[in-house]
Amino acid sequence: MRQWLIPVAVIFSLPLSLPAQAIGELIGGDMNFRGTVIAHGCSVVPASETIAVDFGEISLRTLYAQRKSSPKKFIIALQDCSNAIFNAVTVTFSGTKNTNMTDRIMITPVAPNTVSGIGIGFEEEDGTAILLDTPSQAVTIPDSTTMQLSFNAFVEAEEDALNNSTLQPGEFKATAYYTLNYQ
Repeated sequence: MRQWLIPVAVIFSLPLSLPAQAIGELIGGDMNFRGTVIAHGCSVVPASETIAVDFGEISLRTLYAQRKSSPKKFIIALQDCSNAIFNAVTVTFSGTKNTNMTDRIMITPVAPNTVSGIGIGFEEEDGTAILLDTPSQAVTIPDSTTMQLSFNAFVEAEEDALNNSTLQPGEFKATAYYTLNYQ
């Protein structure tokens, strides 16, 4: 009788252990992948992602006499450069345009000031004008891993404000954007 009980005991214990094995395997879910492979000639150095250009104090007398301030140099620093994909880079400046001036960025008075009659312009390091929304001169990407793009910004008086002697002094701010264009 003992021999008969052992096979019966084994048969009854099998169904009890099967669900324990099935719990260890659960049906999983879907996995979706996305991405974009891009090619850049360089990356922007984090310190150049936001560039501050401080014109300091600009005399109304200077604007009336010379029409614009002395240019202030600024640099866009690049890193991880390689000319294996692209040979050159240009920069395009954009922003809210001054409606009274061609290719100048609009300024905003800093309260409580009422400064008016001026705009911000850009030029190459050599003084050649850069039009808004138009690429700068192409600069060859070197074989090194870093490079610097040098430009100038200046404050210019509006023609009507000069002719009518309506330039208003005060503190101002303005925002422009730049885009790197690889060739």
